[in-house]
Amino acid sequence: MFLQNLTVDLESTLTTIKMKKISFPLIVALLLCIIFTLIGYDTLTTRKESQKYREQKQDNSSETVTSVSSNTPVIYCIGDSLTLGEKSASYPTALSSLTGFSVNKFGGAQDQSIDISIRMGKTKVYVDNITIPSETTPVQIQLFDKDKDKIDALKGTGSNFTTVEIDGIAGKLKYNSEKKTHTFTREQKGNEKKITKLTQIKADFPTFDSQSIAIIFTGTYDPSSENSIFRTITYQRSIISQLKTKKYIVVSLTSKRKFDIVDSMNTVLKEEHKEHFLDFRKYLLNNGLKDANITPTNQDKKDLQNKLIPSSLLKEDKLNGNSKFNQLLAEQIIQKMIDLKYITEKDIQS
Repeated sequence: MFLQNLTVDLESTLTTIKMKKISFPLIVALLLCIIFTLIGYDTLTTRKESQKYREQKQDNSSETVTSVSSNTPVIYCIGDSLTLGEKSASYPTALSSLTGFSVNKFGGAQDQSIDISIRMGKTKVYVDNITIPSETTPVQIQLFDKDKDKIDALKGTGSNFTTVEIDGIAGKLKYNSEKKTHTFTREQKGNEKKITKLTQIKADFPTFDSQSIAIIFTGTYDPSSENSIFRTITYQRSIISQLKTKKYIVVSLTSKRKFDIVDSMNTVLKEEHKEHFLDFRKYLLNNGLKDANITPTNQDKKDLQNKLIPSSLLKEDKLNGNSKFNQLLAEQIIQKMIDLKYITEKDIQS
């Protein structure tokens, strides 16, 4: 409506100009003002969209997380399938082997950043207008946020949020990838329950050591759109906030095959996280094959020419890293922890 009104105003203005025979310089100035107004509207729309994600407050005064103190470094590796990986080939496994530290994995297969924030209990999800039957039969549900906007999340399996509770009724939350719907199935028969207002889906949430070191590797499965990086940053902030630690590292996005503007996205991530940012993509392009003792194949050379991660460091899906990739990531994380003075070389087992 706003643009339509401006178009009408533009036509009206041109008619007025012709009638009054206004000088040419004044015509140009007037047209430029209207054009800048149109551009300004588009910019404002884009800015509001990004601010929706960027301006999330991190006031933790109303929420607390139980923390446990420890005298030895505890590392939490938080992310999607690039973090969870296969037990023998994930970077947390390599990290544990190289350091001897306690390393814990948390997240879900193909999780978006919002999924992990939900799994950690920072971002809350709700249901509304459903009837939970008395029998143990599935009921289709829609996930909402606190503003009753639909949430597209929790599609994969992960560390938690399978067994949940809705209005005191325990059950299983499942996602049907074919029908693209969620269902809730109560565990035991009981009284029928009608949900007529926003009701939070509750689950067992993890607790974290406030002195721990967190490695956050998310965003690979986030939406691929112009402003998606701001959405990623919002939920990375949520994750960091919930961890209650100042010792954290955020790993860069790596795949140009997934995000054509990945380098620009990483620039924004670096501006957000500053010294906590680990540009693993840049490292892989410059030194990955050499440090992994891999002789570049013709495909690797072609990949590097196109600024793609070499195929020799990736699995067949060309998205997830192979064992060499994960070993290199573990080594880079260790060096970053030393640089940030989270640990010293003496802390690492010989």
